[in-house]
Amino acid sequence: MSQSAPKRLDFPVVGVQKSGTTALSAKLAHHPGISCALPKELHIFDNESCDWNSKIVPDVAKHFPTGTEDLLWGEATPIYTCWPQAIERVARYNPDAKIIVGLRHPAYRALSHWKMEVTRHAECLSFSDAISEKGRARVNPVHRTFSYVEQGFYAPQVVRVLNSFPRQNVTLYKMDELYRNEGKVLGEMYSFLGLADEVVQTGPKYVVPVDTSGIHVDAVDKLAYLSDLYSSDILETERLTSLVLKPWLDGTYEESFLNRGCP
Repeated sequence: MSQSAPKRLDFPVVGVQKSGTTALSAKLAHHPGISCALPKELHIFDNESCDWNSKIVPDVAKHFPTGTEDLLWGEATPIYTCWPQAIERVARYNPDAKIIVGLRHPAYRALSHWKMEVTRHAECLSFSDAISEKGRARVNPVHRTFSYVEQGFYAPQVVRVLNSFPRQNVTLYKMDELYRNEGKVLGEMYSFLGLADEVVQTGPKYVVPVDTSGIHVDAVDKLAYLSDLYSSDILETERLTSLVLKPWLDGTYEESFLNRGCP
């Protein structure tokens, strides 16, 4: 007797790192129509030890111990957007998948990423050195740890997603909007996934996977430097996504939630 094909992921959250994907995954998991993977980041499509020429479909059922097949299964591995071939592998795995992408002001994303790696004792350079030419030379062409600057160029990552999936299968959110208007963003997610908006949201605004609150650095000048570096990419990302991103460039933008429990 032939075995039925394993259930495939319905909605991968593919990026970007440090854009609130841990919190988003935790909140989506409260919906009665959704099951989210345990652990959160499965790292399937960035796994270079797999034979990606094989037609074998990864069986993810063990990561959904309470998820029945009638539920929507989701997982969040936010390095997928920047990892070579990861998005293309997702598309081959499930061309009908619903793709979720979170964006954060790229300069603040870089700072948050650096703080996380320092806390993990994976980074010994200062933030200034880490985003300098010397620090960026460690990324060739991609690096899981040191790609603070490179991961913030969103336009090429968005293009890869849109080249791999129909536009109606892709939704994007801004991390600052998730913080300020959580109910609206989650309602849009439920609609995108074809689910009723029936969940009362509770709990903290953010789930902090790595506590970086003990790291304090005066990064005002470096944030301004990075904002200028990213300016043309931000405008191109706005054009591609129709998200309103120009406020990131008006010279007054500040992540007001940075001192309220957000990494």
